[in-house]
Amino acid sequence: MKKYLKLFVLFLVLGLMLSTSVVKAEDRGSTGATDTSTTTSGGLTPSDVKIKGHYDIKEANKRQLQTTRTEIQGERKTFTDKLKTERDAFMAEVKTKRDEFKTADADRKAQFCQMAKDIFTRRFTFAISQLETYQGKVGDLITQLTTDGKDTTLATESLNLSKQKLADAKTKLAEVKALVPAGGCADMTAEIFGNIKLGVREAKDLLKESKDALHQAIKEIRTLKGEDQNTQ
Repeated sequence: MKKYLKLFVLFLVLGLMLSTSVVKAEDRGSTGATDTSTTTSGGLTPSDVKIKGHYDIKEANKRQLQTTRTEIQGERKTFTDKLKTERDAFMAEVKTKRDEFKTADADRKAQFCQMAKDIFTRRFTFAISQLETYQGKVGDLITQLTTDGKDTTLATESLNLSKQKLADAKTKLAEVKALVPAGGCADMTAEIFGNIKLGVREAKDLLKESKDALHQAIKEIRTLKGEDQNTQ
């Protein structure tokens, strides 16, 4: 009887040992995925943290981009509003001069025609050439910065706006030139005189807007290059 009792106890101990080994093995199997990688307090793996970090930086850059764009738009609106106010005042002056032109003699009309010719052939031609030259240089700088991995979005937007305003100025000048009577200064009326004066002013303002946008592009380039905005 004692012999059987001893065998029973031995089998019982072996059974308990085997049961404990199985439980430990199952525990290791269920936690194996987390043992091979470290998790943060939020349950994120290092890979998750890295991805989230890149996303946060990208979102922060997007917010900064939009903030800067809004500031640029505000500054540009202030500038264009000032041009419009000055242009409105100029229109009042043109109305007075147009009335005076009604009684202008041939010499006065000839002087005006010469002035218009000078504006079309020299002043605007030089200003347009200068803007085109600098637009090309700014475009080259933007291309280089883009190649270097810089975000040139704002600089590109300003350069494109500068080009658009320059194109608008050219179109306006062509319209003004078409107003000059084919028969010469003798056929210049007070109405044509007034329209030419206003057209020239609009073209000038468009060139100013083109120059302002180009200057903004240069400011953005300096920022990307880490240069002092106060340096010239």
